[in-house]
Amino acid sequence: MDVGKIIITVMLVTISIALETEIKNAVEVKTPSGWVRGYEENLEDGQVYRFIKIPFAQPPLGKLRFQKPQPIGEWEGVEGVSEKTGMSCPQWNFPMPGFDDMQLDEDCLHLNIYVPGKVSKDRNLSVMVWIHGGGFMFGGANQYKPQKLVLGGDVIVVTTNYRMGFLGFLTLHDPLMAGNYGIWDQIEALRWVQNNIAAFGGNPNSVTIFGESAGGMAVSLLTLIPSNKSLFQRAISQSGVTNFFTISKKEQEVRNADLLLERVNCKDEKDVSDILRCLQDLPVDNITNAVTMMDLMTPMNTSFITGGFTPSIDGELIKEHLAYPKSSEASIYSFFRSVDFMSGTLNGEGNLVYMGISPQIQEQFDFNVTEKIPLSYLCEITAPTFVELAVGNVPDLTKEICDFYATTESVDAQSNKVCEFTGDYAFIVPSNIMLSIHSKNNKVAKSFQYLITKTSPMPFGGDPPTWFKGAGHGDELYLMFDFEISALSEEKFKKINMDEVKKLSDYVVKYWTNFAKFGNPNGENVPEWPAYDVNTKRYVIIDSPITTSENLKSEATALLTKIIELGGKRIHDEL
Repeated sequence: MDVGKIIITVMLVTISIALETEIKNAVEVKTPSGWVRGYEENLEDGQVYRFIKIPFAQPPLGKLRFQKPQPIGEWEGVEGVSEKTGMSCPQWNFPMPGFDDMQLDEDCLHLNIYVPGKVSKDRNLSVMVWIHGGGFMFGGANQYKPQKLVLGGDVIVVTTNYRMGFLGFLTLHDPLMAGNYGIWDQIEALRWVQNNIAAFGGNPNSVTIFGESAGGMAVSLLTLIPSNKSLFQRAISQSGVTNFFTISKKEQEVRNADLLLERVNCKDEKDVSDILRCLQDLPVDNITNAVTMMDLMTPMNTSFITGGFTPSIDGELIKEHLAYPKSSEASIYSFFRSVDFMSGTLNGEGNLVYMGISPQIQEQFDFNVTEKIPLSYLCEITAPTFVELAVGNVPDLTKEICDFYATTESVDAQSNKVCEFTGDYAFIVPSNIMLSIHSKNNKVAKSFQYLITKTSPMPFGGDPPTWFKGAGHGDELYLMFDFEISALSEEKFKKINMDEVKKLSDYVVKYWTNFAKFGNPNGENVPEWPAYDVNTKRYVIIDSPITTSENLKSEATALLTKIIELGGKRIHDEL
């Protein structure tokens, strides 16, 4: 690396509010689960104690694989490591920054705790529990360094692992292997927080769960499980809520299970108990590597909504399909409507489209994503797939979508409209629906919505094609977490307004932590954020400067909600 790049890297690291300068001094905390050791970080803006790799459940190994997490009980000795990160749960190798060098171990049911200033049980600080994203297939707690939130908001932040992929969501529709182990892990982590966080100075009666993408969906899902009442009081779903596609379809679950069992030679076992024993005896890599992501994606390896792993109806944790429509007065929403709820998205959520189009599809449709995505891709692939999954083969609805997102403005504009459709149906419209359900005649809890339009200087997945416009999926995370920043070119560095980035980050940190502490993002030294109500649907636009608007994507919401509601009725009729 040349001297210029070294200087740029050093300067870029100052984006972080919580720049680490020194690590010293350990502290030991006695919790109901046992002794925990943490390490002091002296940072530019203050002091943080980090407690890394704290077990919240028994290791899910051997006979505990494909089972609900078992409580950790009380351990002997002292838990907590001096390293900055611990282990993440087993997953596919994912060749993207932040995913490609993760340390994986099946003994992964750990969480990390970050405490501002001194550790004292007398402090009674609000607590934020982060649930990471990654499509329920990738990621880990250790990717996220929350010192900005901890110091900027004077809150305790907990980041937690959970099982993913087959290990987290394989179901054989039998009580012996009912599935949803990853969601049970999240619940067990929240139970551990309830029982132990007071020892770190946290207030178990002021807990906010928050997450992004699949993490945002999980957060929303946890609010729809009445038995979670008392585990948390507030929820923030970032770029993901429980929606039409969050709960997997039985035929998809059967296909996934059959494919795995065939490839690991467990399919010929006589009954579920034998299958379970066979799977529990395998090396974990045999399970995680048996089926590729491309095996699970259809049609023609293009659609991320039809493959992979999502929660399932298990009859215990999830007793019914969460498809729309339901009245806001339905019993399933009673706990959800009792917690303060914030939900938001970015205006370029559809960047996942150009990231996921295979070379084969580009060749078939005669385009290159670096140059464009034609309308034909929407009309022949993504729109019919969405309609088929929702209501079956209804060409009129496909045509309605195709016409709505068609434009003659320019090739670039059409490419963005193709991406916009996926961002709308997967993220923005479901968020709108959930906010309306939450806020309608709600006298108990507050609702808030945001839209982020500020593009990131470090876009998720690397620089987008030149034609792409908007803030892409995941591009808000740098505003609230500290990430390792690789050296950028001098030309790109000169385009970044560091003062502007820091100011916006300060606002986001204050908004999020104010909400965690008071159920309201507003407070001193931040622009006003109007509450969301079902009539005006007001929301804040997070950019430079921060502004407000109302009724986000009203026409797209009307069109896609109509289809989603038809799909919900179809599912309820089938059940």
